Amino acid sequence: MNTDESHRTAHSGHPLISVVVPSYNHGRYIGACLDSLMFQDYPNLEIVITDDASTDDSVAVLRRFLRDVAGATASYACRYDATADVIERAVHPRYARTGRRIVFLRAESNAGSTANYNRGLAQCSGEYCTFVPADDICHPQLFSTLARPLMDDTADFAYADMFVVDDDMRILREFRLPEHSFDASFRSWYLCGVAKLYRRALHDRFGPFDETADADDHECFLRFALGGARFVHVPHTLYSARSHEGRESGLHAPGRFARLLEHSKRLVLMAREREPAQPGVWREEMVRTGAAYPPSAAYPIIERVVLTDEERSFLTEGDCAPARKGDPKS
Repeated sequence: MNTDESHRTAHSGHPLISVVVPSYNHGRYIGACLDSLMFQDYPNLEIVITDDASTDDSVAVLRRFLRDVAGATASYACRYDATADVIERAVHPRYARTGRRIVFLRAESNAGSTANYNRGLAQCSGEYCTFVPADDICHPQLFSTLARPLMDDTADFAYADMFVVDDDMRILREFRLPEHSFDASFRSWYLCGVAKLYRRALHDRFGPFDETADADDHECFLRFALGGARFVHVPHTLYSARSHEGRESGLHAPGRFARLLEHSKRLVLMAREREPAQPGVWREEMVRTGAAYPPSAAYPIIERVVLTDEERSFLTEGDCAPARKGDPKS
């Protein structure tokens, strides 16, 4: 975080939240996901979009989004001029002009979902962080609500309830999670990690997502819990997770979801055999000394675009120059 960003964060009273949006062939959904982040009522967000070498129209959708953020307008009828018989319209920016830093990364080749999470997290500069799959929707109060227990220092990891929706955004069910305990969230089953926000320092202490783990978020957040992180359930429905009936790609590719469930079963059994540290008391054996993210060379990207409050301008196709290999910005 540069000096100006630190100054704004300190004086706004709202710590910077970094949201990683990992995407692979989500061109149909990612625009709505990003809109749900842009219109959050939390005033200080960094949105890190990381495309894992999509083969659909995702990149075109993302470039159009960047152009719209930079300069798209909307209008509304505001006054009737009876003399001229004209309904006057007020024009305003479509997106908020402040409080949003956007980073777009396009990978050179497909590395898989877990590496894509880590690629995005390595670019984050916020005090708090999370990831939001590109086909999900964040309700407008998600981050302002989940940030409160972190800002009050009563928790390190906050999670909320959610809707499960279909491709047409019809609500299939409301998923209310249990109040947090190690038994309820990790020993019965994995019940805490979808609509979430947590301190980025947890990754600094306990390491990034394990790229060998099929149930990567389950393994990582169990590591946090065993190590002494304080979890809290916020009993509000603040998120919509899509259920794609019959989808057979990505996480739901043949065999992939079955492996995830098998890994989660093993993690639940491990949790039943171990005692977590007292919340807020770090268990040193869980600390991954020097567990930094892999070097940027492990996540080669061919395009990087950054939009800040001061640097918004119209973008056109081709204006986003590919990053050179070895360029420190890449």
